[in-house]
Amino acid sequence: MREKEHSLTDLKAQVAGLQEEIQKLEGKKQKSVRTLFRWQSFSRPYTKRSAKWYIYTFLLVATILLVLLFVREFFIIAPVLALAFVAYILATVPPEVIENEITTQGINTANHSYLWEELDDCWITETEGFTILQVDTFLQWPRRLIVLINKDDKEKVKETLARYIPYRELPKTTWIDSFADTLSRGFHKLTS
Repeated sequence: MREKEHSLTDLKAQVAGLQEEIQKLEGKKQKSVRTLFRWQSFSRPYTKRSAKWYIYTFLLVATILLVLLFVREFFIIAPVLALAFVAYILATVPPEVIENEITTQGINTANHSYLWEELDDCWITETEGFTILQVDTFLQWPRRLIVLINKDDKEKVKETLARYIPYRELPKTTWIDSFADTLSRGFHKLTS
C-alpha cells in the first residue's frame, strides 16, 4: 500500500514537472517568418501555338480515334478525346501570373505553402526558353513542384534554396521524364 502511495506521489511530481516544461515551451515565441526572396511568374510554361500545330494535333487525334473505332475500343475513345481537349485548352488559354516566395519556413507558390520538412531536393532546368525550378517533395501530392523563375534570378534562387535543402547540379530524371521529353521534342519538330 505504501509503495503505491509512494509511486503515485512520484508520478504526480513527474506530471507537474512536465506541465512546467510545456508551459515554458508554449511561452517561447515562434520564430518570425521572413521572406528571403520573392518573384512573380507564369503558373506554367506557355508558348503560343501556330495553326500548323492545331492541324497536326487534330490529324493525330483523328487518326488515333479511327484506329480505335476499327479495333472496337470504344472505352479508350473518351480518354483520348479528353486529352485532346486538355491539350487544346492548355494551348489556347494563357497562364495566370502568380506570386512565389522563399521564406524561412519554406516555399510559397500559387497560394500554397510547403514547409522545408516537406521538401526533398531541388534543381534548375531550362526548357524551350523557360528557366524552371523543380523541387521534389515528400508529399503524396504534388510529388514535384515546378515553378518558373526569371533567368536573372537563377543564382539568387539557387543560393537561397541551398541553405535549406540539397541542390542538385544535374537534374534528377526518370525514364518517364526522358520519354516525355523525347515525345515532346519529336512533336514540336514535326509541327514547327
